[in-house]
Amino acid sequence: MRIDIKSSNLFKSVLGKALNTDIDANIRGICIDSRHVEDNDLFICLQGERNHGSDFVNEDLLDKVSIVISDKKLSHNKSYLVDNSKDFLISLAIDFRSNLNVKFIGITGTNGKTSTKELLVHFLRTKFNVSYSKKSYNSTVGLPLSVLECDENSEFCVLEMGASKSGEIEYLCGIANPDFGLVTNISEAHLEGFSSFENYIDTKVSLHDFVLDNRGTFFLNKDDYLLTGGDYQCKRGEHNIVSFSMQSQDSHYYLDSSNIEQGNVCINNHLFEIPYLTETFISNFLSSYSIASTLGVSNSDIRKALQDFSVLDGRGNIINLPTIKIINDTYNANPESMRKGISELERYKRKGVNINLVLGDMLELSDQSVDLHKALGLYINDLDFIDAVYGVGSDIRATLEYIHSPSVEKECFGSNQELIEYLKVSPINDGIIYLKGSRSIELDKVVEYLNAE
Repeated sequence: MRIDIKSSNLFKSVLGKALNTDIDANIRGICIDSRHVEDNDLFICLQGERNHGSDFVNEDLLDKVSIVISDKKLSHNKSYLVDNSKDFLISLAIDFRSNLNVKFIGITGTNGKTSTKELLVHFLRTKFNVSYSKKSYNSTVGLPLSVLECDENSEFCVLEMGASKSGEIEYLCGIANPDFGLVTNISEAHLEGFSSFENYIDTKVSLHDFVLDNRGTFFLNKDDYLLTGGDYQCKRGEHNIVSFSMQSQDSHYYLDSSNIEQGNVCINNHLFEIPYLTETFISNFLSSYSIASTLGVSNSDIRKALQDFSVLDGRGNIINLPTIKIINDTYNANPESMRKGISELERYKRKGVNINLVLGDMLELSDQSVDLHKALGLYINDLDFIDAVYGVGSDIRATLEYIHSPSVEKECFGSNQELIEYLKVSPINDGIIYLKGSRSIELDKVVEYLNAE
């Protein structure tokens, strides 16, 4: 990970206070990965899974960087010893944030965090100076870096918030201090690190509690039962809550998708042409529109922004080849996003197109993994528009075992390379190829192969 420093004087002031010294050095960025260090970076040595950052501090690195922060002693005049490098990074971000007159928007949820963030930033930039977290810098290391990259002249900063264990969203809120909050949706995913699904829900919705406890504004997806019903049902009335829905007109922002096949939707009777005709995109559009509109972005500016918006690679982007259409949804996967992505393909079948699924393991599902993979197989088995399923991984075998329909061709492979070798002999010559799986399965390599053929 590496970020650029946009507010150099403020950052050096905060850094000098933390190190109890005056900082005269030119600092252009912060880096925690020695492979990506650039000239005049601040290099922070963190403990990784296998190595410590200090293991990679050599003459070449020292020639580039301005300062090295480490909790292991280094014998060089550019290095500063701290008690704990990660705690130092977080404290630095908290102090930096406290000196910013910028409104922060925090986005968490199971699916759609990055896509919603990208849409929202695209809309906000039509009117405001906006900073935002790059890529998916949303962890207890990534988010502090994103805070430190914020330009002090920005009016808004949009941050993703991810959680790999209980309590992390509340922890991240303590760093970013968001003024606005959005939980996109909640479903079973990334359950390792949580004692139960209920514990996972509590962790995600703590963004709601933090924002409202600090007199901010929370944007509520009324279509997600886990956000509106049961134990989480909003108990504070409607004060400082802005709701949006595709099902309930009793919302601040109601989206009517009855004309989606014509390429447009209405929000509160305002018409918008949509570049991607999927429920996933429409849901992300509605949530990002609700925030942008509330903050004062006009419908005309949002319409213009939609015209040149492109989804990120691996998040449903479409690659049109002469005889096949590749839908690249390989960035990540969980049971809900799998079902939703597959269900979107039915409209292609109505046009007589063959539907081929390339599905990888859904990881981080804890001891529920096999059962959830089986449930996905039962779901696909009940569909009447799937022609072939190609599985990649180990747990995905349970999915294929529960697909009994004789009309569905099935093949399973231990790795993406095995699938590629198979496709060299038995290529998919026409129709839709939809690819989705957890990131470490690397189905994007299959996309690269298909696109190169």
